[in-house]
Amino acid sequence: MTLKLLATGVAAAAIVGGAAAGVTSVAFSSPVAPAVQPVVFGAPMPQTPAPELQGQLVATLNGLQGGGSFSGSKASYIEGGLGRIEGITADRAFNNASAKGLFPLSFNVVNIDQEGPTATADVTATAANGQTATQNIQFIAGPSPTGWQLTKQSALALMSGAS
Repeated sequence: MTLKLLATGVAAAAIVGGAAAGVTSVAFSSPVAPAVQPVVFGAPMPQTPAPELQGQLVATLNGLQGGGSFSGSKASYIEGGLGRIEGITADRAFNNASAKGLFPLSFNVVNIDQEGPTATADVTATAANGQTATQNIQFIAGPSPTGWQLTKQSALALMSGAS
């Protein structure tokens, strides 16, 4: 079925549906038929536009709570890595959060929106003691074991929230 035939069928259905509802005039503002939107009755729509990324993004976040330092093994999970002072600050914030019993964290990643090599998502982290926090995090495709990194700005925002 060609796109033109589909568009003509949609336009005809709109006119017939309008006539059945008592509409006396139907006008299109452009020569191209309106875009067809997917409609699903009785079935839940996906919660995330890019659900195939969810596992990779959670693995990226889990990589940051693993062993090692932010200037060492964890640096590959942050775009461009962290500078010396930022790395020391991140390690200190991580150690303070560990001492408070906040690790391990579990992550719920929703509302994933990917545009090319970048993705944003709402990340809810739940600490071992039950505390939760949600932040919008930006990821970028990069050379990490998961294929994704946090942008430096998002990593610094997470550090400031953890300290």
